[in-house]
Amino acid sequence: MKLRRRGLALALVRDLRDHRAPVSEEDLADFETDVLAGFVLARASAGLADSTIRNDTGHLQLIRDWFGRPLWEMQPGDADAYFGRALRDEALDAHRAGGSADGVLPVPGAAAQDRASGTCG
Repeated sequence: MKLRRRGLALALVRDLRDHRAPVSEEDLADFETDVLAGFVLARASAGLADSTIRNDTGHLQLIRDWFGRPLWEMQPGDADAYFGRALRDEALDAHRAGGSADGVLPVPGAAAQDRASGTCG
């Protein structure tokens, strides 16, 4: 039995972020739109109903509006803040505005939408 030595090659890798030109707000918005369009296309290709895709993208938009930055910048602590505090606060707002007594939680973001449209209690 012959033993062969396998060569180990090393490659020089550099961080491309240092050499990229900063992106404009318009480029960032275009990229975010492309990512969301890819998400919608993937969900549609998987055979999901249009209403499901609309709900999913609606929830993503609510999170994006709350976060104020692209979602790929979100860290676990940001998600904890949104799902732990922001949604709890919205549920309390909805309850104070006459939410149901059966314990059913409101749709996330609905209280904020009601406040914005002026339909809240």
